[in-house]
Amino acid sequence: MTGQALGLVSEFLLDLYRLQEPSEVLSTVDRYARRLAPCDLLVPALTDRPSGRVTLAGVPPAFADGYARHAAEDRARTAHLRPRHAGAVRLSEVVPAPVLHRSAIWSEVLRPHRIRHVMTTCLGENPRVTGVLKMIRLDAGRDFSDAERDTLALAAPHVRLAYANAEAMRHLAAAAGRFEAVCDRIAEGALLVTPAGRVLYRNARAQALCARYFGPAARRGPAGGAVLPDALRPLLAPRPTAATFAGPGGGALRVRAARLGADVLLVLDERAAAGGAPPALSPREGEVLHWVGEGKTNQEIGLILGISARTVQTHLEHVFGKLGVVSRAQAVAEALRRRAE
Repeated sequence: MTGQALGLVSEFLLDLYRLQEPSEVLSTVDRYARRLAPCDLLVPALTDRPSGRVTLAGVPPAFADGYARHAAEDRARTAHLRPRHAGAVRLSEVVPAPVLHRSAIWSEVLRPHRIRHVMTTCLGENPRVTGVLKMIRLDAGRDFSDAERDTLALAAPHVRLAYANAEAMRHLAAAAGRFEAVCDRIAEGALLVTPAGRVLYRNARAQALCARYFGPAARRGPAGGAVLPDALRPLLAPRPTAATFAGPGGGALRVRAARLGADVLLVLDERAAAGGAPPALSPREGEVLHWVGEGKTNQEIGLILGISARTVQTHLEHVFGKLGVVSRAQAVAEALRRRAE
């Protein structure tokens, strides 16, 4: 491998490991692969392992359908996974030209689309799917060289790892999004905290309760993130349990802790003062909250009750204040909780 090619591979790998989206990995592979081994087409091919169905991306439907019918004749589709052809393989290495020219995939797919030379490298493999990248040269050009194949083979394991990392990051981001969506809809406050006390996530209810019981969050972490109030730090101990804090007006804040891997989830639940009833909703506020629970918008509630959408919002703000919540979903949940007590 020349020094220029080695430098390009190094640049390629550095770029790969910075990526966090599978689509970004594919576009980066496309950009660098065309420089490492110039080609006319670069086509991702996915094989659904349970069914054996093959799909191609970015090609005419006739090409994709024809290839899917005769994919079993493309021995390069899996040869790149064998030790002899680890990383990348040319079609000419696994199917001699006379044999290829007598096959259905040649007569129905490759020749009609002017495909003469193909090199395959693996993008990723798991129990569900095998993904490969097909580099294609059209017409009567030369085949891919040994040096081009070896260069792609050198990069192949890094491409697979970068793609797997990007898929894992995507799943983690989706899980985090679901976690936040759930926490934003519960009546309790929720704080996800590192063992060092850095707040990774807090819903609006937690932010309001922390401000009410522990004062404004003045301190910030080294990266600018919020820091857990000092009063809650004992709950980060190896065996966190729960604690109760007295608050304004005789109320109390119950904080429960649970381990989530290395981090700690704190659930904050405010209770009214003993012997004291929470502020009651007016009949109109109760009606507004009822229709919020039915999923109606402010405009729809206004039409039902014969009031303006702005007046509905005013009633909702009073409801939020009386229930100690900051969102419609939290208001409904808190009202149901109080009704059950």
